[in-house]
Amino acid sequence: MPKHIILDLDNSIYSYDAPHQASMEAVFSEFQSLFGINREILKKSFAHARMQTQLELPARAASHNRLLYFQKMIEALGLNSLKYGLHFYNTYWETFLDRMELDKDVKPMLESFHEKGMRICLLTDLTAHIQFRKVEKFHLTELIYRMVSSEEVGVEKPHPYMFTKALQKLECTAGEAIMIGDSWEKDIVGAQAMGIRSIWINRKNEIKDLPDSVQEVAHFNEIIL
Repeated sequence: MPKHIILDLDNSIYSYDAPHQASMEAVFSEFQSLFGINREILKKSFAHARMQTQLELPARAASHNRLLYFQKMIEALGLNSLKYGLHFYNTYWETFLDRMELDKDVKPMLESFHEKGMRICLLTDLTAHIQFRKVEKFHLTELIYRMVSSEEVGVEKPHPYMFTKALQKLECTAGEAIMIGDSWEKDIVGAQAMGIRSIWINRKNEIKDLPDSVQEVAHFNEIIL
């Protein structure tokens, strides 16, 4: 049995897509109400702003920053980003936090890990501020021992330094930890390269050749340690 756990956040302990879609709907509705801009134009403008940000800031936390997306989007539409950027950023995340739901099996499982003396370190590719807010909203602050964000480290999964930093915070070796996450490339391949056993939450029913060091589950409650 592993001593400690490295755990992904987004799409591993909750479903990301539904709150994201609700948040974008709220943003586009406010845009239309304020400026009367066609929704398809808004969607294309946001997609372009997101792509531009990720091209300019590859493989780092800032590439996920919704404020940068909205800033570029608003400026491309000929509007005042200083006046409206933070407003739409807040609309997005307030809606997201309100709509996201922790998978029902996650908290009991984390409580069982905690009772066994297992430390849990979140390993996540996003800005630290919003990830801290998610943990607080889910009431997991007493169960999660540490967090490593790509903003803190300066690189993203599957870069080895992300996993090295998590092991340092857990004060354990690769052989004493296990990685739990939904992304094959970022979570599982990254962990395997470091010699960390893994549990793959395969939400999309992908087909992969699994090594013996990887356990595949469809849901959190199927995890066996």
